[in-house]
Amino acid sequence: MKEEAARSEKHIVKKAIFSTEIRKKVQKLQKRNNWYNFFAISYDWLIIAGGIYLAKAYPSWWMYLISLCLIGSRMRAFDNLMHEASHILLFENRNLNKWMACFFVAFPVFTSYTTYCKSHYMHHKHLWDPEHDPDTKRYALIGLDKPQDSIKQFLFRHILKPLTLTHVPKYIYGTIRVNILSKEEPWSEKLAKSIYWLTIIASSIYFGFWKELLLFWFVPLLTTFQIFRYWAEMAEHSGLKTDNELYASRNTFGNPIERFLIHPHHDNFHLVHHLFPAVPHYNLKKAHLLLMEDEEYRNAHHCTGFFKSFVPGFFSAIEDICGRHFGRNKRIE
Repeated sequence: MKEEAARSEKHIVKKAIFSTEIRKKVQKLQKRNNWYNFFAISYDWLIIAGGIYLAKAYPSWWMYLISLCLIGSRMRAFDNLMHEASHILLFENRNLNKWMACFFVAFPVFTSYTTYCKSHYMHHKHLWDPEHDPDTKRYALIGLDKPQDSIKQFLFRHILKPLTLTHVPKYIYGTIRVNILSKEEPWSEKLAKSIYWLTIIASSIYFGFWKELLLFWFVPLLTTFQIFRYWAEMAEHSGLKTDNELYASRNTFGNPIERFLIHPHHDNFHLVHHLFPAVPHYNLKKAHLLLMEDEEYRNAHHCTGFFKSFVPGFFSAIEDICGRHFGRNKRIE
């Protein structure tokens, strides 16, 4: 116990400090709006339905690829709404928050609500702690915990290679181990998830839409969703290992297509979220604009684009991950 406590004390994150005036303004944005997320969930499912319709109405290989991208992006959107639910920000009522998340955003992509919540709590509590932050462990495994030495190697390993889907077997193994066979998941969730998927699979066989289930759910689940998720999670913290909270995460202001595919539901304001996790996703942009009044925050990691920046003087997320930004920011290693 003493050794564990000593190890934990080594990693102490320096908290960002803002003026009382800014904090009060941001805290006013913590109010939740149930209706917004009813529409957000409905919007995602309508996009999925639209993607299926396009592929069925205009059958061609390129329209099917567009459909896969649309559906995969909404699966990533489900990740983001599950993230909201883990902070009890999806709906004010805890039971509604949990079960709406389970049935409409977690179970569809085989995520365990309870396991996710516990893992994400540890991520916030122990940000960049190599022993206790699950995300830090994942970054370290693939070499994204530190700035990249070669931009060419980075582009090959982390932009092009994910397109080959070679990381998907690890995802399948991790999903089975962490989300399906989790010992932390209560029996009520296990039972609900089992009934949920047994009903869908049995219905697809009985009513004859099992091919559609494979083509428009399991294929994007194992392809486009995995690519978008890899890139999105990489953009959040990669290369920013530090004990200074203000420089441990990044915001990524991409173009509308990048935001739709990779950062749905304001996921691109990741630094804002870590600084003020009680602010719902639909208020993160407002919070960011308020925080821009602070000089030190203005010098944090704000990237204008994922692949390429089109704003002079700013970096893309890829350039930032590769260390182009580091000389400008004050960092504590």
